[in-house]
Parts: sequence; C-alpha cells; structure tokens
Amino acid sequence: MSRRIRIGLIAEGEAELGASVPYIKPENGGKVIARENEGALHTLIRRELLNAGFPDCDFIQRHPSIRENKKLTLRTGHSILDPKYLAQIVILWKPEEVDMILIVVDADDNINNQRKIDLKKAVNKIRDHHLDIDEQPINDRSAGGLAIRNFETWLLADNQTVANILGVELANLEKLEDLNNTKDILEQAIASSTYLTADIGNQRPLQIRWNLAFQVDLAIMKMNCPDGYAGFVENLLMATKAVLPILG
Repeated sequence: MSRRIRIGLIAEGEAELGASVPYIKPENGGKVIARENEGALHTLIRRELLNAGFPDCDFIQRHPSIRENKKLTLRTGHSILDPKYLAQIVILWKPEEVDMILIVVDADDNINNQRKIDLKKAVNKIRDHHLDIDEQPINDRSAGGLAIRNFETWLLADNQTVANILGVELANLEKLEDLNNTKDILEQAIASSTYLTADIGNQRPLQIRWNLAFQVDLAIMKMNCPDGYAGFVENLLMATKAVLPILG
C-alpha cells in the first residue's frame, strides 16, 4: 500500500492554515502537522486528492527561518512571495521530509497579470530550491494557486452550503471572482450567525472556516472560481501525478 503524500504548504495565514501557524519551534520543523491543528486549506487539498483517487496526505511543518529564530516572529502575507524568503524556507526542508511543495496566495486588489507573474516566479523559485537526495532541483512536484481575490472567495463559491451551515441569508453571488469584498461578506455572515456560538474564544472564525472546508461542494467551487480555485486544483493534481512513482 502506498504511503501518504507528504506536502509542504506555504500560504498566507490563519484563515488558510488554522492553528498550524503560530511561532514555529525549531524542533517541530519537518514534522507532520497534527490533524487537529490543520486549517481550511489543508482540508480542501486533502479532499481534492482523495476525490481524484490519490493516496491520503500529511502536511509537513516548515522549518523556522533564521529571522524567525532570532526575533520570534512569523512572516505571512505578501512576504511569502519574496524570492529570498522562499529560497530559504524551501531549502530547509530535507528531501525525505516533503514529496511536493505548494504555495497559495491571495490576489487581494492585484487581479492584473502582475500578481500571476509574481506567483509564477515564486513557483519557479520553489523548483530551483526543492532538491532531491542528490541535491538536484525537482521541477515537477510543486504547484501554485492564486485566490481571487482572497481565500474567503473560495469558501463562498458554494454560497448555498455556507448559508445553510451558518443559518444566514446570502445573496446569490454571481461572478464571485469579480467581487472585492468577499472577505467582508464571510466575516459579516459569521458575526451574525449563531453557529458555534458556544465557542466564545477568538478561534471561532477559524473553526468555522475549517468546518466549511469539509462541507462545501468542490465541483461548485471550481465552477464559480474558474481562474483561482479550478486553476489551483488542476496544478495540484498535475504535481501529484509526478509524486506517485516515489511513494513505493
């Protein structure tokens, strides 16, 4: 039986990665992220792989950068596209720790070609520094995704399921990737919902996003987010096919 696929995932923050993005202790770098610490993006990726007939996966914690070790800070947001940062983070993963590396970023207001160009450069930088046991670059086991305009757009793509779970009214969101306020729409829906109100901690919005990721219809998401989500899934599955021969 094939072992699980080991994935190094680089993304922007808590909305996507859940509890797996506090300050990373050096001793946790390269280890499997406990499933209870995963987030919504981990769940979407795993569902897509399993639906496509691929083996299950584990997500591998990255190693803290030199700056993080010194200043106890965590870099998120646009800085994850910084070439120097990416090169350092990717090369810290040992060949035996990760089979494939994924990067997902928000387009925010930058929905022109420049953001796509930046993501393409980032994926190429990952491929230059993702090395095999002979220290040769691995060119086909990485993929990038651009959430247009943000990760919340992907979750709202199946707005009927979101409305049903949260028990709120959501307008029929047509041309979702043209909207610039999807993050606000989801945040307002969560704020007005009684779903999970027993959880009064500050983790409730993250837990709700995670729960939504288990239940939204993946086919509807790809249909309503053709440029962002569907494009990412296509790249993800292509990279996964390259991983299969090494699983044993």
